[in-house]
Amino acid sequence: MGRGIMKKLSILAGKGVLWLGDKLNRGSSLPGQVSKKIDKDIMKKIKLPKHVIAVTGSCGKGSTSKMIAEVYKKLGYKVAHNYREGNLEYGVLTALIEYSNLNGEMDADVLVLEVDERYTKIVFPILKPEVVVITNISRDQPPRQGHFDLVLEDIKKALTKDMHLILNADDPYLQKLVLNENYKTTYYSLDKTKQSTKVSLSGNLNITHCPKCGKKLDYDYYHFEAIGKFKCSKCSFKNPKSLYNGSKVNYEKRELMINDKYKVIFPFDTLYCVYNTLAAFTTLAYMKLDLNEISEAISNMSYKQKNFNTYTYKNRNVYVLNTKTENSSTFNHALMFLNRNKGLKTVVLGWNVISLRYKYNDLSWLYDIDFEILNKHEIDRIICIGINRYDLATRLKYSGIDPKKIFVYENLEKARGAITKRTKGDIYAIINFNYMNDFNKMLREDDDK
Repeated sequence: MGRGIMKKLSILAGKGVLWLGDKLNRGSSLPGQVSKKIDKDIMKKIKLPKHVIAVTGSCGKGSTSKMIAEVYKKLGYKVAHNYREGNLEYGVLTALIEYSNLNGEMDADVLVLEVDERYTKIVFPILKPEVVVITNISRDQPPRQGHFDLVLEDIKKALTKDMHLILNADDPYLQKLVLNENYKTTYYSLDKTKQSTKVSLSGNLNITHCPKCGKKLDYDYYHFEAIGKFKCSKCSFKNPKSLYNGSKVNYEKRELMINDKYKVIFPFDTLYCVYNTLAAFTTLAYMKLDLNEISEAISNMSYKQKNFNTYTYKNRNVYVLNTKTENSSTFNHALMFLNRNKGLKTVVLGWNVISLRYKYNDLSWLYDIDFEILNKHEIDRIICIGINRYDLATRLKYSGIDPKKIFVYENLEKARGAITKRTKGDIYAIINFNYMNDFNKMLREDDDK
C-alpha cells in the first residue's frame, strides 16, 4: 500500500472513530490510537500550522492552553486545540486528525496543545513547538511520575534551543530548567498581595535551597508553597526579571493589573487562576498580539464552570472546587482559597476514584496537603466521603483537627442529609471531578424544596 494511501486511510479511520465517539460522548484518545495503528508515523506526516504553542506542567496546563486558544479565536484566528483534554500522545494525535483534511493538512493558523509533562519527550521532537509554556513542576501522581526531578529531566530532554520558553519568574524550581542553558525565555511574575505571607503556609516544598550553590533560599514573601520573592542567602541567584508583571490583585472583582497598564478580569477568584492568566497573557504577548486586545478578550471570555463553582444554598455560600487527585498542590490551592474567607465553615472532602490510568491506590500525596490550615478557622463539621474516607479522617486527626468535628460517609448520597440538614456555615466542597456534578445537583435540588 502506498504511503499516501496509508496516510489517508489512517486519517479517515481516525475521523470515523472521532465521529462515533462524539455520538456516544466518549473518548479523546482512541481516534489517535486507531490512526497510529494504521500508520505508525502519522503524526510526522501531518502538515502543521505556522505557529505551534505547547503548554505543559503539573497543574494549570489545561486552563492555560484553553485561555490561549480562546483568545486567538476571539481575535479571529483559526485555532486547532486539543479541547477534548487528551494530552498524552494519542490525545494530541486525535486533535491533529480532527483539524486535518485527508491529505494531512491542518486547517488552522495556530495549534495550541496541552501536553502531559511525561509525554513532552515524545510529542515535542515531532511537532517542534515554537513556544513552550511550563506552568510548574510539583509532586503529582507518584506511581506514574515518581519524583518531580524525573519530570523535570523528561521536559529538559524534550526542549531545544529554538523553542521559546514562557516561565514563572516567582518559581525558583523552574530555574533548574534554564540554569547554564542558553534558552530564549520570557518571564511573568506577581507582586506581593494581601494574601502573601512571610513564612510559607506549606510544608510541601519542591525546593528550599539554591540550585546554584546549595545555600538556603531567603524569601521576602511567599505566594504559595515555594513560589514568591526569593534570593539565595549567599550567591546571586534570585527571581529573574519578568517582562509581564501582575499587581493590584482584587479577588472580589477578579481584577488584575499587568505592567500597571492592562486591566484583566480573570475567570475564577483563585491564585492559580491569576498565574494561569499571567502565563496566557505573556504567551499571547510574545506572539505579538495586541496587548489591549488580549486584555479585552480574556476579560470578556465566558467559561463553563468546570473547576470552580460558587452559589448560595439556603442563604449559605457554597464553594465547589475541583481538585486533581494525587496532586497535593491543587488541594493546597483550594485550602488557600478557604483561608482567605472568615466565618463558620462546613468542609466536604473526598473522591470516588484515585486514578483512571492505573490501579495503585497510592495515598502518599495526602500527607503533603496542608490540612493544618483548617485549625485557624471556625469549623462546624468536616465531611469525608468516598473510597478513602477513613484515610482522610486519619490525616485530619494528624493535622490536629478535633475528631468530634470529623464525620465519614461511604458516598455522597449517604452524606446528603448530613450536609444539607446537620451542618452550619458556608460550605466548601473540595472534591474531584467525579463528584462535582452530583454535588451541585444535590444542593440545588434540596434548595428548591
